[in-house]
Formats: sequence, C-alpha cells, structure tokens
Amino acid sequence: MTVETELGPVEPASEEPKQPGNPGKKWLVFLGCLVVVFVVLGTYDIVSGGVGSGADTAASGTASPAATHPAVAPASPAPLLPVSPIAVAPSASYPGLFPSPATTLTPRSLAVSAIAAFGPQGMSDGDDPGSASRALEDGAQPWYGNRQTGTGLLLDMGKSVTVSSVLLKLGGQPGAVVQVRVGNTPVLDDMFIVSTATDVGGTVRLPTEVAASGRYVLIWFTALPSIGPGKYQVSVYNATVDGTLGS
Repeated sequence: MTVETELGPVEPASEEPKQPGNPGKKWLVFLGCLVVVFVVLGTYDIVSGGVGSGADTAASGTASPAATHPAVAPASPAPLLPVSPIAVAPSASYPGLFPSPATTLTPRSLAVSAIAAFGPQGMSDGDDPGSASRALEDGAQPWYGNRQTGTGLLLDMGKSVTVSSVLLKLGGQPGAVVQVRVGNTPVLDDMFIVSTATDVGGTVRLPTEVAASGRYVLIWFTALPSIGPGKYQVSVYNATVDGTLGS
C-alpha cells in the first residue's frame, strides 16, 4: 500500500517474515537452569555441613580421629607365655626347693637336775652346802652365803641349754653384786659371764647380755649385803633359769 504525504508517496517498510518457534531449545535452556540450581544447592549443603561439623568439633574440644589421623592397623597382641610346669606351693615334699624359715624357740623356765653350794675352789668349799636345795624350793628358808671373796650356787641343768635370763629372789637388804656364768665344766674360770647386777636385793631378773650355752649355770656373788657391823651375808630364796634346750 502507498501512503501519500506532503513529501510524496512513502512506501511502507517491508516486514521480515516471522520464524516459527523452536520448542526443543526452550526445554534445553530450562533443564540447564535446573542443573545450575541443583549444583548451587548441593554446594551449599556441603559447605554448611562442613561448617557445622567444625563448630561441633570446636564445641566438644576434641577432633575426630578419622579427620586427623590416618587409619592405623591394630597392633598384634603379645604372644602368651607358657606357664611353668613347676608351680607348686612350698611343702614338705620339696624340702630342698622351698627351704622353710628357721624355727624360733620361745624361752621358758628350765628344769634343774641338781644344785650345789660353790666357793672359790669349786664345790669343795661352798657356803652352807646342806641348804643349797632351798634355792629350788621357793620356801620360807633361804640358802645363806657368807664368804666375801666369792660365794654362790652351781646349777646342773643335766644337758646343754641356752640361757636367756635368771630370776633370783634374795633377801630384802640391797648391796649384793652378782654374776651369772655359763659353761660346760663346773670350774669358775671356765665359765663365761653372761649377766651382772650391782647393789641388788629382793626379786631381781638378770637377762643375758651375751649369748652362751652350756650345761652348768653359776650364780656367783662377789659382794654381799651388810647385815650388821662387820657382818655380810646374802640370802637366796629361789633361783629360776629361763632359756631353751640345746645350743
């Protein structure tokens, strides 16, 4: 169609023919957008999950072993050692394998086989020899010793003993000096001094100061209590020996 104007006829502009639409291309674009959306959402989940895990770890104060340490194979258990076939309790059947501890004997009062008065020359010059047995009877009458140069009582134990102490019951007047001697022969110089006491009277116990064993026990006085002007005498009411049998 021609349109006339003041400038003259004007030809209408030619219109480009319209191309028919391509529906397949639109679907491709739509699917591409969906893929992009899924990728973005997946990336967000991964990032948010990692941040949450890190926060949990920081809050708990401990790191996950799987995230900080490589996998380590468990160590092999130590091999069991064989049990010794000789694992028995000590008994009398194995005296050499399990030696028993030494038996400790408790001291006790020992029996006296015989008693005699004893002087510097032995049993030949002892004081009051007929009354020596009174020292074993613990009676009202004592044995008396008067010899100031040395007097005493010899106790024959009948066998070797180990002496732990001697108990004496003397007169009440103090002043006696006494020794306990032990030996295997009834000779003054052959017996060992195992205990001493000074200025004693009444009941006195003389524990042994050194270990000694023997058959004979001598109660030997080297000084006597005063019983008056110029008079000295010791009275022994009882003598008891404590110890163990044997050396």
